[in-house]
Amino acid sequence: MAPKVLYTTRISPAGRAVEITAKILGLELDIKFVDLAKREHLTEEFLKMNPLHTIPVIIDEGVPLYDSHAIIIYLVSKYAKDDKLYPKDLVTQARINAMLHLESGVLFSRIRGLLSPVVYMGCAELPQDKVDGIYDAYNLVEGSLQSDFLVGNTLTLADISCCTSLSLLKTVF
Repeated sequence: MAPKVLYTTRISPAGRAVEITAKILGLELDIKFVDLAKREHLTEEFLKMNPLHTIPVIIDEGVPLYDSHAIIIYLVSKYAKDDKLYPKDLVTQARINAMLHLESGVLFSRIRGLLSPVVYMGCAELPQDKVDGIYDAYNLVEGSLQSDFLVGNTLTLADISCCTSLSLLKTVF
């Protein structure tokens, strides 16, 4: 099986979620790092792969796919030997999808809001309202836990995706 090509950055939680999922599935990735500061995600070549100019992007059998959640669901649906990471049960899928939306709509959104002024504008201090928003997001995740996992009693794509965003925060706090 030819390796899939993953376009990502070193710091991207979304890219790490794809890397972790691929590793669990035993898939080989050829990782290409995209330099956002050099605006490589806005080049004509990149926009042909992903008109939304977001990362990660994966190329599988010549087909570009983007959005980490779409990618990890695709990889599991196509390559997993079982359905533990994304069970076929629709209620479980709905619960996993809810956590994936929490990750992108709340966790990552607040992380980006917190870190963007520091990374892109050189701000020396973290705005307190953004820090408070992060703690609120932590509390939402904590309140969602019914066991050691976000959905059910085993590792799912919800855990992988949320953990990559939460682990980025560990470097800040």
